[in-house]
Amino acid sequence: PTWLEMAISMTPRRVAALLALAAGGDAAWTGMLGLEFASDRPTETKSLHCPSGFITGIRVRYGRTRSEDRDLYDFKLKCGNRWTSWSGLWFKSEVEDKEWECPSKMYVTGMEVKRGRREIGDRDTYDFKLQCSGVWQSYLGMKFYGLQEEQRQECPNGEGISGLKVFRGFIEWGDKDLYEYDLNCKSIAANLASVRGLPDLKMLGLPRNVLVWDGEQLGTWLDALGLGQVVPSFLDHNINGGTVFLLTEDHLRELGLTTVGDRLYFIDLLTQLYDDIVAWSASIGVQLATHPVPPLRKLGLSLQPTSWTVKDVCKVLKAVGLEDYMELFVEHRVQGDVLFNLTEENLKEMEVDKIGDRLLITDITQTLYEQVTGWQQGEAATPQANPKLKQLA
Repeated sequence: PTWLEMAISMTPRRVAALLALAAGGDAAWTGMLGLEFASDRPTETKSLHCPSGFITGIRVRYGRTRSEDRDLYDFKLKCGNRWTSWSGLWFKSEVEDKEWECPSKMYVTGMEVKRGRREIGDRDTYDFKLQCSGVWQSYLGMKFYGLQEEQRQECPNGEGISGLKVFRGFIEWGDKDLYEYDLNCKSIAANLASVRGLPDLKMLGLPRNVLVWDGEQLGTWLDALGLGQVVPSFLDHNINGGTVFLLTEDHLRELGLTTVGDRLYFIDLLTQLYDDIVAWSASIGVQLATHPVPPLRKLGLSLQPTSWTVKDVCKVLKAVGLEDYMELFVEHRVQGDVLFNLTEENLKEMEVDKIGDRLLITDITQTLYEQVTGWQQGEAATPQANPKLKQLA
């Protein structure tokens, strides 16, 4: 008999123990999160896997049945840019449906789950948080009552999550719906080896840290991909290693990649390149930074950007080498109280014509916002670049 068939005939306590034992049989599985789990009924188990690559998002739906007094959850994964089907767990009476996707070019490397319980009505609720390329995100915001516990698991450095296993149990006394989870991690390097390979950066004479590439170095890489025809356009738009990972498919069309196959090929190789440098940086214990915000105190600026004048905003532009756009910012009266609302479309309207410059401005603005709001793991807000984030030469 399978381990699950054996579990059906066992006590709740032994079910939980057997689940943990079964998880250890496959080295790719992290093991259970450690949430309370038991079942008086046969344990319901479903597995979801990405056929290639890694999980980039999760969608969770919650249902509540009055007749059976059950709290039901079902799941689907986003693999790259495609959603899987629902897991197939028994489900009915949907109450809510929420999802979370990792930022562009990032993938899931960990998951945190919190369990809640409200005795009145026997409500068992769960909420979920993803770690995307090493950065913990916010909870999905599912309906939740009475925190009982929180547990998390994350993949080792250099690995990403490609699968999720869900266990559902039910305790008759108290009508408890209990869930447990197991994550499947696989090597980024192994994934890269299984798909179309990247050009050897060393053979091309390129630094391993792509983020410091200038336009000419990026052009060398494009030539190696067989996309040399778009190098002049990339150079004209000031695209370099610090902005190339921010490109969207619309940008690629504008840059001259007019055929669908070329765009998809470029996006695929760019994703592999990003995975490669993330794995490399993790192996040497350093996080990469793209565009650190210049030290505001040295520029004589307030630590509250919303109070900045247009002149103050122009000081930041000059500090990051974008002084050519200072007159446009003055003309359009872009000051601190609207700075964080500035979009790429706004910049196009202001006639910031070069794609790379628009991406640089929006990226620095986003970085500034994250720092002054203490976005990164609850650290105190600071206008200077996080000292843990080092720009590698």
